[in-house]
Amino acid sequence: MNELPAALASSDLAPAGVHTEIFGTGPALNPGLTSVPARPVHPPAGPPGTGPRISFARSGLTVGWDPAYASLLELAEACDVPTRWSCRTGVCHSCESGLLSGSVDYSPEPVDVPARDNVLICCSQPRDELVLDL
Repeated sequence: MNELPAALASSDLAPAGVHTEIFGTGPALNPGLTSVPARPVHPPAGPPGTGPRISFARSGLTVGWDPAYASLLELAEACDVPTRWSCRTGVCHSCESGLLSGSVDYSPEPVDVPARDNVLICCSQPRDELVLDL
């Protein structure tokens, strides 16, 4: 199935007419990352944020939110918390993570809302204290 799009594109079929969709699991989506050893999680550099406390439950890290971050994903990356992501705009849902407690605002608004008790960390900011399943 992975070779079919290239084969169709090399035929008389216009490449713009070839569309694929993969069903099932795939590798983690972390564009730009290569196989490097995982770094231990840590608070972000600089002074602690004074906003709501964000807890990354699986990682065992709690930090204060700083509105300098555009999203929870940016905060997680600053802390080296392992995440999945791809689009950063609420379209693909690769970053969808468990929201154990708290609530968020979205900017931009996602195309589709995440499943109940989940959050799209790529385009959300905390409304209050959060516990994320990360």
